Amino acid sequence: MLGNGSFGSGLSLLDIFGGILKIKSSKVELLHLSIATLLITAVGLSLNGYRYVSWQFLAIFISAFLVHELAHKFLAQAYGSWAEFRAQTYGLLVTAISALPIMPFKFIAPGAVMIGLSDKNKFGRVALIGPLTNLVMGFGFLFLTYYYNSFSPYFAVGSSFNGWIAMFNLMPFGGLDGQKIFDWNKLVWIAVMSAAMGLFIIAYL
Repeated sequence: MLGNGSFGSGLSLLDIFGGILKIKSSKVELLHLSIATLLITAVGLSLNGYRYVSWQFLAIFISAFLVHELAHKFLAQAYGSWAEFRAQTYGLLVTAISALPIMPFKFIAPGAVMIGLSDKNKFGRVALIGPLTNLVMGFGFLFLTYYYNSFSPYFAVGSSFNGWIAMFNLMPFGGLDGQKIFDWNKLVWIAVMSAAMGLFIIAYL
């Protein structure tokens, strides 16, 4: 998720990769990311009632969150903006409650990447890159289910979960990525939301 605070507009792929190599962080951000990751791990474990640990499942589960948030950060910093993840009290509370095994519905929203971009196009692209990474990962896992039978259950979960994360974040309200993308470019929002819904349905079936 992204908070307020073509890769055209003069920014090439070389610029993006160069920016990634100069990624800046802080002790505060690392602390907030660690807390959020621990809570998300707990949510993943709660899905089976904390009865056993599947490291393959946890890796796929946690990566859907981390890659999404870091994608926001990397692109924003490649654009020259300050960008750091910050945990939010309400989001941490909702995620912690979701970690209870008795909760039938799970919500993962421990925080967001705060950025300082005023350019509408750049801001829209930074909002888009988060759900887009989930779609790439989700379709990648879906593809792998057909070639690695021994791991297909994990890949199937990874595909549907990334589809769900993308679809949830693309909802056009509540300060989610979807609201920012919708305000920026409605056709792009329709395309990525359709892809997210399609991925979730195909993977779930």
